[in-house]
Order: sequence, then C-alpha cells, then structure tokens
Amino acid sequence: MNAAARARILLVDDEPAQRRGLARALVRDFDVLTAEDGPAALGLLATTRVEAVLLDLAMPRMSGAEVLEHIKAKYPDVEAVVMAGHSEVEAAVAAVRAGAYAFVMKPVDPEAAASIVIERAIERRRLVARARALEERVGEHEQLGEVITSSAAMQEAYRKALGVAALAAPLLLVGERGTGRELVARAVHRRGPRAGGRFVAVDCGALPGPRAEEELFGGDREAAPDGRAGAGLVEAADGGTLFLDEVSALSLAAQARLLRVLEHGDVARAGGEPRRVDVRVIASTSADLRERAAAGQLHEDLLYRLGVIVVELPPLRRRREDIALLASHYLNRYARAHGRDVARIGSEAARLLREHAWPGNARELESAIEHAVISARGEAILPADLPRSVSGRAGPEQRPPRDALVLPAQLCELPYAEAKERAVDAFDRIYVRRLLQRAGNNLSEAARQAGMDRSNFRRLKKKIASRGDEDPSREAREAREAQEAREAAEGPDADDAD
Repeated sequence: MNAAARARILLVDDEPAQRRGLARALVRDFDVLTAEDGPAALGLLATTRVEAVLLDLAMPRMSGAEVLEHIKAKYPDVEAVVMAGHSEVEAAVAAVRAGAYAFVMKPVDPEAAASIVIERAIERRRLVARARALEERVGEHEQLGEVITSSAAMQEAYRKALGVAALAAPLLLVGERGTGRELVARAVHRRGPRAGGRFVAVDCGALPGPRAEEELFGGDREAAPDGRAGAGLVEAADGGTLFLDEVSALSLAAQARLLRVLEHGDVARAGGEPRRVDVRVIASTSADLRERAAAGQLHEDLLYRLGVIVVELPPLRRRREDIALLASHYLNRYARAHGRDVARIGSEAARLLREHAWPGNARELESAIEHAVISARGEAILPADLPRSVSGRAGPEQRPPRDALVLPAQLCELPYAEAKERAVDAFDRIYVRRLLQRAGNNLSEAARQAGMDRSNFRRLKKKIASRGDEDPSREAREAREAQEAREAAEGPDADDAD
C-alpha cells in the first residue's frame, strides 16, 4: 500500500455492523473516518480533508447517488468508491459515469476494498494532482521562454544569460549536448534589441569541411551576380543573431575569418570587398576551449574574444529536480502530437527516469518519453514502455525463437499427465513473475495486460506463491521450464489431453 500509505478516507454506511467491520479492516492501511448517513458525511467533508470516500449507495435520508453528486460538485479532488448490492448494478454503473472511481459489490471483501479499489483511487488522485502541479510549473516557465527548469543552478545560468541580452558582446554557452544551449541562445535573442532580426543557427560540426568557409562567409560574387545569392550564413544573420553550435569544430581558416567578423564587423567573400555586418554572435561548446587552444586547434585570440561572457549550463544529472518537470512537458507534447491517450507516468517508470544518468541530457529524455508515449498501451507509461537503455530490461534479441523451444529431458521421463502439470506450473510461475516485472509490480496493470479480472489474477499469484516455487537459485531451470511450458500449453497435444 505504498501509494496510499496513511491516507485519510471516509466510510459512509448506514448499517452499523458493516460499518464497524469495514473500518476495523481498513484502519490497518488508512486513517478511517466513519459516517452513518449522507448528511453526516457532508458535514465531515466540510471540516476535514480526506482523499477518498467509500460510499454505500442504498441509504435512507440521502441516497449514495445524491451524496456523490454533492462530493463531485464541492470536492472534485476527492475520489469516491461506491458499494452496491447485486440488485443495484445499474445504479453502480451510473455512479461511475457520474464521477465515482469504481464500485465494489456487497458484501464487501475488506481486503479487496482496501488493497484494490481504494488504493488505486488514491494513487490516481495523487498522480493527477502531481501532473497538474507540474503542468502549472511548466506553464510558468514557458511564459519566460523555452527553457523549462526548476533547478537553482539552471535558473541562475538562465538569468545570467538573459542579463546580457541587451549587449552586443559575444556570448559563450558551455555545456554538454542536450543541455539546452540553443534554447538559451534563442531566449537571449528574443529578449535583446535584435529580436526583430533573424536567428541563424549553425551546427559547426555538420558543415561540409571543404565548403565550410563558403557556407559561413559566402562564395564568389561573380558566380552570384545578384550579390545576395552568394551570401553566407553570417550575412544572413545581419541585423540579428548568429548561433554557432560547437564552434571549436571550425577549421583554423574559418576561425580566422570569424575573428575578423567579431573584431571589425565585416565579412569578405571571395573576389569581393569586405561588407559591413551587424550581427550578435552566440557560440556554444561542449569541449574545453583552453585545451583546444593549447593543442593548436583553436586560435588563442578567438578564445579570448568568444569568452568575454561565459555561461555554463549544468547537465541533467546535476539537476534531477528537472527530470519530472521535463518528462511531464514532453509527455503532453507527444501525446498531442501522436494522438495518444497517455496521461501520466507510472510510479515505477518515474523512478527509473529519476535514477537514469541521462548522458544525452534533456534531448535523450525527450526521445525516451516520445518512445514511451508511442509504445504505451494504456493511460500510464510503464517501465516496459521506456527504451531499454533507460528501463534496463533485456532486449527481444535475447529470447530464443519459438521453433527452438524443446522439452527438458527430465519431463519426457515422467508420465504425460504429471509432465504436463509441471509444465503448466512452470508457465504460470514465469508468466506471472515477468508480467509483474513489466507492469512495475502494479497488480491492476498486470491483470489488465493478462486479460484477467484483478481478483482472479491475484488468486493465481497467491496460488503460485503457495507452491513454494520462489527460490531464486532455481532461476536457470525455471527459464528452461518456461520455454517448454509454452509448447505444452499452446501445442495441439495439450488439447488432446482434455
């Protein structure tokens, strides 16, 4: 009951014996308040905060449906679970349509009511509240620009960069790839006096080697009679901002021409006179420019000119408070983009996101969330929906092909009925274990993926545990048994046995 630990719930039932019995069972996992009818329940709700209400539908004075209507109108954040007799199934379904989380049938199994329905209702309430808070924070950050962060270190870097937006001096952004260097550069451009001009972004590492200078500084005027046709990217940014990503990847010759732009404000194309340009240069690097200069790979004068104002952007592993914020942002973006009904990130998947090292920083996180949104089969992202590099699960290439499955020799030595029973037992054990792993130990989600009712899946799990087959030292044999179990359970001989 981790998600619902010590949550406060309200039990509303007009039958004293059932109310007391349920309260005694539920108090092991929740702080339980009780009310004997609807008016008493609404009175408690007006003065006491609760997370969920377990509500009997058939009550005098005020029906459960009426109480539910008041709860949804005045306390929309409170989840409601209704209890109904077998003759009230239609009313229970109507209650769910009216906003109840779920219904349970009377007589209520206390364990089922606590561990299955109420726990899931409270978990959903908390996840929805967390998602809403993240969306509000994302909205606040997006109003300031495209940089989404709650990290003190990143906010300080962002403020420093925006603080020099009005200046014409070069700005150098230092940080690993994927830390938002271009986003910061764009924000600086929008906040400065050149916001009306163009923002020209150049990946210096992707410029074609022999033609890098021509791409940046323009070609021969004679080859381009219109004058502008032969212009390079520097001239294209005239009146605006030129963003040079991974600036140290430029050749020494291109660096020398860039230095002239920075010092004299002009650019000369081959075969032509220098042309004045008014451009703000923002450069970025993931390399140590001083080491590059010491190794003769960077002009020392360019190092000093670019480094007038330096802003360091911390990697995502040093600002883990941003992981949930960014993940929520990417989830909403790609759910809309791909038309997927994925609304949240499950608790186990969220843990994996928090613990991953993110060598690719926010760019890797964005890719992982898009992958998960596309892969998800329900409203929540589960561990199995994440890329294997994040979830740590084994890839499908490690599973043998189906036609390679064979029966272990020891099974073939047993009578058919006993061999089949052991094969099916092995199948149940491995199937349930791996399905729970895939679902992040979420019993409801595992049952859904298995196509089973949750109570039936729970009974199957208890049945397997009662056999005493959980010895981890038998893992290798169990894996082999699982292979032959699929053959025994799916093959034609299995049908003949019945």
